[in-house]
Amino acid sequence: MYYMKYLHEHLDLLMYLRFHPRWYKILYYDPDSFASFVDEAKRELKIRNVDKLENIKKQIEFFSGFRKFMK
Repeated sequence: MYYMKYLHEHLDLLMYLRFHPRWYKILYYDPDSFASFVDEAKRELKIRNVDKLENIKKQIEFFSGFRKFMK
């Protein structure tokens, strides 16, 4: 259970695991699927680097539109 330390360091992934209990069974029987779990959790929680860049892009567009509105 090497991944438990990782989960306790990343509480968002731990909460995802708690709300998706099917992963408990998968990880118990196949600990090598932890990478798949992390990929799915990050995709669903939108905490991948791509998602962070998309969020920044949306914020820039919002402030740009707001600045144009204020002129």
